[in-house]
Order: sequence, then structure tokens, then C-alpha cells
Amino acid sequence: MDDSKQFSAGFEPAVSDLHYTTNTPQVGFYLADIQVLPDDGNLLVAGEYRHISAKAMQLLLVLAANAQQVVARPALLQAVTGSQHGTKETVSSLISELRHAMGDHRVSPTYIETITRRGYRLLQPVSQQSQAADNVLQAVPSTKWSWWYALVKGSRLFRVSVAFLVGVWLFVQVMAITFPLLHITAYGMKLTLLGIVVIFPLVLLGTWLQDLKIQRVHLARSANPRARQFWRRQLKVDLGFMLLSFIAVAILGGSLKRSIDIEMLPAHSPNSTIHAAVPLLKHAVAVLPFHQDGASSVLADDYLIDGIRDELLYSLSQLNAFPVISARAMQGLPDNADNSLIIERLGAQYVVEGKLKTDATELQLEVMVSQLNNGVRLWSTRLQAPRQQLPQLQQQLYRQLTNAFGLLLQNQQLQPAEYALTESFQAYDAYLQANMLLKQFADMASFDTAERLFLQALDYDPKFAMASAGLCKLHLEKYAINRSVDEFELARQACEHAASFSSNQAQHFTVIGDLYRTRGELEQALSQYDQALQLNPGWLDAITGKALLLADLKQPLQAEQLFKEVIRLEPGYWQNYSNYGRFLYNNGQFSSASKQLERAVLIHPDSVDLQNSLGASYFLNNDFAAAIAAWQKVVAKSPLSLAYSNLGTAYYFNGEFSQAEQMYLAALDTSKDDYTIITNLADSLDVQVGRQQEAQTYYQQALLLAQANLAVNQDAKALLSQIIRIQSELGHCGLVQQRLSQLLSSVIDDFYIYYDLAIASFNCSQPTTASKLLQKAIAGGYSAALIAADPKIPANTPYL
Repeated sequence: MDDSKQFSAGFEPAVSDLHYTTNTPQVGFYLADIQVLPDDGNLLVAGEYRHISAKAMQLLLVLAANAQQVVARPALLQAVTGSQHGTKETVSSLISELRHAMGDHRVSPTYIETITRRGYRLLQPVSQQSQAADNVLQAVPSTKWSWWYALVKGSRLFRVSVAFLVGVWLFVQVMAITFPLLHITAYGMKLTLLGIVVIFPLVLLGTWLQDLKIQRVHLARSANPRARQFWRRQLKVDLGFMLLSFIAVAILGGSLKRSIDIEMLPAHSPNSTIHAAVPLLKHAVAVLPFHQDGASSVLADDYLIDGIRDELLYSLSQLNAFPVISARAMQGLPDNADNSLIIERLGAQYVVEGKLKTDATELQLEVMVSQLNNGVRLWSTRLQAPRQQLPQLQQQLYRQLTNAFGLLLQNQQLQPAEYALTESFQAYDAYLQANMLLKQFADMASFDTAERLFLQALDYDPKFAMASAGLCKLHLEKYAINRSVDEFELARQACEHAASFSSNQAQHFTVIGDLYRTRGELEQALSQYDQALQLNPGWLDAITGKALLLADLKQPLQAEQLFKEVIRLEPGYWQNYSNYGRFLYNNGQFSSASKQLERAVLIHPDSVDLQNSLGASYFLNNDFAAAIAAWQKVVAKSPLSLAYSNLGTAYYFNGEFSQAEQMYLAALDTSKDDYTIITNLADSLDVQVGRQQEAQTYYQQALLLAQANLAVNQDAKALLSQIIRIQSELGHCGLVQQRLSQLLSSVIDDFYIYYDLAIASFNCSQPTTASKLLQKAIAGGYSAALIAADPKIPANTPYL
């Protein structure tokens, strides 16, 4: 039966003719998706009952009886008031009430249309079921895959999600371009993205709740079994989609939150980096700093007290039977910290405390183990020995604590691991002093003193493997600063000496891994780090070394993950922030690098090396005033060659070439073999009138030193690019073109390399190649402002 014919009677909407259809429906009916319930005086709109007045209902029934036809105002007045002579405001008011209840609009109506000077027309036909139900009945599929396709296609959640994600993708593209122009940092971008990620589930939830009301009504009203089955499946699909979306948002949001936590920690206090609660680690042990017993007749040196505790920490960590909180993770812990604070900051269950009592000839060490949650002392011992037997006392303490934890943790298999010390007190004493200086490195003088002490320890005991490993690490760190081939050779000899002993300690594998990494033997280095981590998965030096190695292997995402993991495990140690900052610096993220280096400086403000790196990050971030201020602090504290060299570079780019020359000469006083500084000195002379011949002499000297460094790593791309650049200054353009082509055939992601090769191309009259190389340098993060200020770059070069 055609419902529209039932309610229409050929009404002609003229004011003079008021014969309209009065056969108004008195049972429930539908206008599209709105159900009209005359007996109740309600409209069911999107699952919500909306009550309307009796007159408004009567007016709607008249319009429904003449659906899709114009009904004049007088006819409507007659129907609702019994008179044709009421005010037109009466009808207008009732029409407004109906539109409000239906969610309709006067300008672009869906249900009731105003016909100017004639009346009103109901646009929707009257039916006995909703339009959505009709659509479902027509679209219910017959096959399994058709079902799923129809469910996904019909899901408003899916459509909203796709529209939202497309919008977010477009916004991210715009953000990546505009945020840097507005000087908004990576932290701001991540925070914005986190806000968008949080909004997404709220949008989905609101959409789902709206759809749920409608679908519940359809289920309740529909009598068709296939349609009901479709609506039930639609509900399940939407619910599953919601759950998967929430899980994805939780994972992505958590990752962004952790990244933001690392990116922006409070900068006002160095201790603020460890205030976040750490998850409780099962059986974790914290060895707190040992103290001097007040009854001592002779005060012990700090290195002795700290050294005994540090070596105990290292030996316990080699057991791999329970987590041992590192000393560096405890650096921000207050001396008077109570048990609850130790649990919160370190996540430990047990604590080891110690007191050292000393006199002229004897050492007495009292050590106790307590449970943190209740403060109960579980074990204690008192060891006494002559001062000359300090190494034996250290070994005895290690064995006793190992046995004690075997009982406390009910681990009968816990046995002391291989732990090679020395029998010589003099060797061990010198080793402890050297380790303290290496740990608290402030300037090059502390390196020199530590080297002397390590050598002294090996003089007393040539088979002291841990002293050889420490000496190897020291020489590698010195080589990283002064680039002396002799320094690297000393590191190699020390590492090989340490490896010659049958030692199975993570420390040795890590240091040898560092040596291989420096030589460019990356696969061998990875093997050493993996062996160290197999012995001790929590050995942070091995994790850091592997992170640096992954960065060399062009795996920045994995490398950054390890850098962040080390910071999470040791948030109070300055070197972790320094390593991460230098990684970001090398990847062109100068603003983020500055933040990490600033945190390192807050924790270790006396480090001139940190101040120097911080100045470099400021400089390439175009913050020249901050850079110069940082380097001046370094020069005031210690004559570090890199600080003088960097100050010289600042003067050079500012056009003050004579001052730059003086700074480079001062840098060479402490790093006479640094080919980079000598090259910079030659550059400052080459741009001065009449001094080109002097420059050539220094270029030749720099070339010889750079080529000598190929013995350390003949595949080092940064070194090869600098050699090409120096050869171009000497006019060896045939050789330059050959080596430049070879280097460009490999993968390069260091903007410094592109910059050196661009200058070499300019020197050899290849401006087109040079411009392309400069574009790559800028794309990698090099400052266009610095390029424009470099006198080695010809004016009006189209590099932008």
C-alpha cells in the first residue's frame, strides 16, 4: 500500500479554498528517520524522545496528511485554533517549535519548508518504518565478505576516523614547515601531536554514543530478523573498532609522553631529573655511599671510601642474579634520604650500607643489609684488616655479601663470579684514585693525573687487567678530544694488554668494543658489546657503547631508543645527557641537543668539555651570543683546545680573521696534532691579504696529519672529506675529483661532509656541484646563515 496516497487528497493551497485533507494519522509514523508518536505527544529523534505541545502536534499531523504539498497559513490556523483569523505569529511559533524538536533549519530545511506568501510544505513522505531501516533491508548482504564490507562501509565511526586521520596528516605536514619558522621546538611539536592523539578517542567516543542511541532504537523497532542481525553486527564491529583505536592511541600516546619526559625535564635543579617514581624492581639492591666512622683516628681519603663502594657495586653487578642500582643513578639522592624516598627514586627492595673506620695501620669495615619496606636489618658483618691488605678485604666483602644474598633470596646456586683484582695494595690504591678522577673528569689535567695513576698501578702489578682496561678507556677519551694518532696507539696497547688475560668481565668487553668502534671495525665492536650485555644485561657502559655504534651504523631510531633507556636507568648521571645531546647534535637537532647538554651542565657544572659542546650546539642553532658566552667560560676555566678553536671559528664567521688566527694558535698549544684546528688556522690566513703562502704551509701540515689518521680508520668518511677539502686548497684538483666521486657513491648523512665537499668543489671550479652539495648540507641541518657568512663560499651562490 502506498502510504503517501493514504494521506493526500489533492489539496490546493489557496487562501480562498480551505478544503484540505483532514484524515490525519493518529498512529505512529515516520518522517525519514524521525518517528512521530501522536498519542504520546513525542518525537523520537536520534534515539531521544522530544515532547512537543498539542497544537504543534496537530499542526504536524495536518502537514503529514498533505505531505509534500503546500498548506496555507489559514488552513493551519483553522486546524489548530478552529478559526482562520488568528495571528500569523501563532503558526510561525508552532513551526519554530517543530523545527527545534526535529533539528531542522529554516534556511536549508530537511523536513518543513517555508513557501513565501503561500504557507508551508512537509518535504518528507510519511511511512510506517524509518528510511534507515529501509536502507538496511535493501543493503543487507548475503555473503560473509559482503557482510563485512557493508558493516565497515556503513560504520560512521570508520568514516569519522578516516576523515580525522587525513586531517591530522595534513596538519602534521603544515606543522613540520611552519613550526620551525615560528621557532617552536621539537618539544612543542610533540606536545601538539600528543594533544591531537588525546582528542582522537574523545571524537570517536562522542560519535559512537550518538550512533548507539540510534542503533538501539533500530533494534527495538525493527521486526525484520535480517535487519536486526545486521544492527547487532554493526554494534559489535563499532565496539571492536573502538577498542583497537583506544589501544593504538594508548601505545602512541605513551611513546610520545616518554619522549616528552626525556625532552623537557625541569631545568632549575639537577636533582629534578630523578624525582619521578621508579617501578619497584624485584630483589633490587642499592649500595648507598659508604661513610667514615666518627671514631676513626685517621681520616680516610674520599677516593678510598668511594672506591670500596664502587668496586663492590661492580662486582655484585657481575653476578646477574638480581638488579643492582648503579652508583650514577644515586647521584641526586639526598644524604639523609629515608627508606620511602629510596624506594620511590630507585625502585630497590634491599639496601647495603657501610662505615669505614681507619687508623694509621688498620681498616675496619662494617657493612649491613636491610629491607627497605620495613627497615629490618637482615644481615651484617664487620671486617678488619691491615691497610696493606685492602684488596683482600675487598674480595672478602664481595664473597660474604654474595653468600648473604644467596640466603636472603633463597638462591642456593648463587656463587661469586670471576672477579680479578690485584694482590698489591699500592696497585689497587692507585687504581681507585685514577677511577675517581676519570669519573669526575673536569679538564685535561685530570686526564693526565688519571693516566699517571693507572700506569703507577700497572707498575706495581703488570697483570692488573682492570687497570689496563681503565687506561684503554682513558686514552680513547683523550683521542676523541685531541685526535692524536699516538693517543690511539696507546689505547690499542692498553686494550690488548687487558684482553690478554683470561677475564670474563663485562667491563673488558665494553672497552675493547669502544676500541673497535673508534677504528671503524663496527661488526667486531657490536660483537664485543653483545658479549658484555650477555654477561651483564644492565651494564650501562655497554648499552651506551652500543647506542653510539648504532648511530655509526645509521640506525638512529634504535640508537635513540638506547640513549633514552640509559637516561631512564640513570637519570642522575651527566654523561648520559651529554651522549644523547651529542647524538642529537650530529643529527642536526641543535635545539634539542642544547636542552640535553644544559641538563648535563646542571648536574656537572665544572666540566669544560660539556660547556664546550653546549657552545657548539648554541652556535649551530644561530644563538651566537650564548655560544660565545659558553666558550668564554671554558677558556676562563681551562685552556681546552676545542674552546679556543670554537672561539676562533666564531671570530672567523664574524669577519675578524686576525682574532680567529690568535685563537687557533692558542688551541694548537694543547693539541698540536689536531688537523682540523690546523686547517681552520690556514683558512683564517688564506682570507687575509698577502698571507696565502703561510696558509699553504699549514694546509700541507694538516694534510700529513689527516692522512696519518687513516691508520686509525681508513674508511672514516668525515676524515676522507676533510682530506679532499685540504687537497683542493693545495690545488690537487684531479685527485679531488676522483676521491669526491668515490665518496659521494656511498651513503652520507653528515652535513659537515657535504659542506667540506662543497668548498672543495668551489676551489676546483665546480660551482654547480658545489651548490648541490650545499643544498644537502642545509637539508641535513647546517645553518644557511653560517654558509652565507663563510668567506670560502663565493658571493651570490644559489645554495638556497
